[in-house]
Amino acid sequence: MVLDESFFQEEERCGFLVTEKRKKVWAVGLELLERFGEVCKKHGLTYFVYYGTLLGAVRHQGFIPWDDDIDVVMFRDDYERLQEIAPQEFTEPYFFQNAYTDCRVWPFSKIRDSRTTALEHNLSYLRDFHHGIFMDVFPLDSVSDGINQDFSMIEEIRKSLWCIVTDENQVLQKLSEGGQFLLEPDFILDLLHMDVRMRFKVFEDFNTAHFGETSQVNYIIEEMMGTPYQSVNIDCFCETIYVPFENIQVPVPAGYDKILTRSYGDYRQLIRGGSAHEGMILEPEIPYKEYFEKYL
Repeated sequence: MVLDESFFQEEERCGFLVTEKRKKVWAVGLELLERFGEVCKKHGLTYFVYYGTLLGAVRHQGFIPWDDDIDVVMFRDDYERLQEIAPQEFTEPYFFQNAYTDCRVWPFSKIRDSRTTALEHNLSYLRDFHHGIFMDVFPLDSVSDGINQDFSMIEEIRKSLWCIVTDENQVLQKLSEGGQFLLEPDFILDLLHMDVRMRFKVFEDFNTAHFGETSQVNYIIEEMMGTPYQSVNIDCFCETIYVPFENIQVPVPAGYDKILTRSYGDYRQLIRGGSAHEGMILEPEIPYKEYFEKYL
């Protein structure tokens, strides 16, 4: 991606000073998004910008001035296909990071640029880890819609599987105290004897098997954690439209107004916030391995 020199000039947007360095961080994100779009087009995968990136696209035609990253979502089936083809498509200087690549199990993926540095405070101690500036890719799964009454059982099993992945001590304690699960105790113990990544694969396969069973979708960690990001009707994604985002066009769901209203209320009202990655060390011109050697 070639950006005009004027793009990098310091400027004030919505009363916020966007520095040259922040512009360089943005440029890395735009290049990652462009590469991601090329891969998705090649393999027939559908994605949408989401969260703050969707809000920025609709309200600012670019980044929210105080934001610094790119977020996209995909339906579970396309997301699983992405995980299959990504290792071959995202080669140096890019890296596709998910629960199966580095020493961190999380239910989404990142695409990183190894020529840069992004040190999150809770991960900066990890040397055997990819720390380049990134974009996030979140899967959208089916969640309860109040119509499919049987789906509440699916969600309870999903929560149990996630707990088996993330907190085996809690699961073992509950079993020892005679606590009840919707899963058979022997099956739970079999899972706990597996490597954590194999357990996570069971969790992902379960979500894949039940995708499309309700009319509502969400990133299920938002659902389980009760965050402000609300589930939305799958019909909001029935059509893709393209809108300007800095110097490129990005795909947004046609029902973006309903999506943004459910999560932000009056999203046109400008409320100064912070980045979801506040406090992160971002160096768009220093490879993270070099940063470790020089400064850590």
